[in-house]
Amino acid sequence: MAADHATRQHRLIEQRSLQIGVGASAVMAVAGLWVHVLSGSYALLLDGLYSAVMVGSGLVAARISRNVVRPPDRAYPYGYDGQEALYVLFRSLVLIGVLSFAAAAGLGTVIDYAKGRSIAPVSLGPVAFYAISMVVICWGLAWRHQHDWQRTGQQSQLLLTEAKAARIDGLMSGLTGLALLITPLLQGTALAGLIPITDSLLVLVVSAVVLGEPVRSFLTALGQAAGASAQTDTIRTTRAAIEDLLSGLSCWLLDLTVMQVGRTAFVVVYLNPSQPMDGAAIDVIRHRIEERCHQLMGRPVRSEVILTATSPFPSPGAA
Repeated sequence: MAADHATRQHRLIEQRSLQIGVGASAVMAVAGLWVHVLSGSYALLLDGLYSAVMVGSGLVAARISRNVVRPPDRAYPYGYDGQEALYVLFRSLVLIGVLSFAAAAGLGTVIDYAKGRSIAPVSLGPVAFYAISMVVICWGLAWRHQHDWQRTGQQSQLLLTEAKAARIDGLMSGLTGLALLITPLLQGTALAGLIPITDSLLVLVVSAVVLGEPVRSFLTALGQAAGASAQTDTIRTTRAAIEDLLSGLSCWLLDLTVMQVGRTAFVVVYLNPSQPMDGAAIDVIRHRIEERCHQLMGRPVRSEVILTATSPFPSPGAA
């Protein structure tokens, strides 16, 4: 009963944090588009588009937050946890697309300038106020998501992803604004020729630097969605814990698999019993395995116990 109450509290905290994120991201997206219109800066437009992606992802994340805590049913017999991994996967794809498009546009401007075409200058009037405001909002939002992630047991991939995105958005806003503001200082230097395309160069640099985070998130989520095994260290510690749990019982641990999907770990244990076992005994073993793995991993765990006489996986080096 206490566990159910804690789960409900964690879900409310998560959803409230995501709602705040959607509101803050909407303000930043509108501000980015507005400053782009006033200044003509495409680097600030990229900043606004990044915030717009955060609005959409926050709305989707709020929906998924309500689903992932639902128990398995006939529609989703393995639970709803996979939706969290798919959210990270497609959110990363959208960001990769936005950053790639922005980089291509910036590169096109640089090429046009190299061919002798004139480039419209950037008005710096609203840039300083915008950059400072966005940094304050982004880092405040990142702190809120990180704080709520810790309050909910450090399990929500949704909050962790949004916290990282807010920090990146704040870094983009601050560095872009700073770079634009110091552009006039290049007058009279060897870099004066770069002043007309400083904005486009910023787009290229920001896109290249920020692209690493969604690519890493995409690869991680892709592995989870594809059913990839957990890291070797996790499997090793889980095996040791389950072997200790089963010591003295009339069954042998042949093998196990550990997979992480979103915030939930799936543990499948293959046992060879030395004597007949009824369903009730298997249920007891499964519940004990889930409790031990939950203590070990600090995250929700679902498990299955399969009785078999042979390991389902070939031994290393087998043909």
